[in-house]
Amino acid sequence: MWERVDIEGIENLRRSSAEDAEHGLDVSAESMHQLFLADLPHLDSVRRNHGNVVETASVNIESSIAAARSFETPNISFDELDDISARAGFDITLETDALTDLMVSTSIGDGRRLVRVIAPERFGGLVHTLSMPPSLAIDSVVLDGEILRLKFD
Repeated sequence: MWERVDIEGIENLRRSSAEDAEHGLDVSAESMHQLFLADLPHLDSVRRNHGNVVETASVNIESSIAAARSFETPNISFDELDDISARAGFDITLETDALTDLMVSTSIGDGRRLVRVIAPERFGGLVHTLSMPPSLAIDSVVLDGEILRLKFD
């Protein structure tokens, strides 16, 4: 069972400009389109990400094909940390301009502690899972600007 962790500084997270708009499975295509048109700055990050993909593909096609076919993407990742690495802490860079919410949760299973960071955006987001020794627990989670800092004890 996953247990939610409190995040210090989350109250400073910029919420979507259309907070009152419908979200979830009941949202209609029309309201999604209106929400899309109401806040077009997210296109800058789309252009930036597209430029990075084109640049990477231009440098080495074979490695780009392998990366595109792998499970590991910039938006979904899994890191396995040893005791020393986990005690040093872990930073995740987030694009806070587009975040609509942020959640950190933890669970113990198969002899490992799992820590999951879910940072949804209006049109996507990030899911990051850390695996570490079960004896370690989260000491603190702090959102400092665009950096999410996780400390373990």
